[in-house]
Amino acid sequence: EIDALLSAKLAEGWKLERLDKTMLQVLRAGVYELLARADVPTASAISEYVDVAHAFFEPREAKFVNGVLDAVAKVVRT
Repeated sequence: EIDALLSAKLAEGWKLERLDKTMLQVLRAGVYELLARADVPTASAISEYVDVAHAFFEPREAKFVNGVLDAVAKVVRT
């Protein structure tokens, strides 16, 4: 379910296999929190994983995490 949500929000032509393994795990954890932890506000959940992305990646990749998680949140939290 998590990978299907992520795949649907990647740019056309991109597949999960193309993502860096660490990036994929950050995104999976973020989507899990959006799905399973309704008690955590959406903005807080996304912000936490953007912060994690900053620890491993450049700002451009952290923005990518923000965009993907925001797109998933619009589907699962509406």
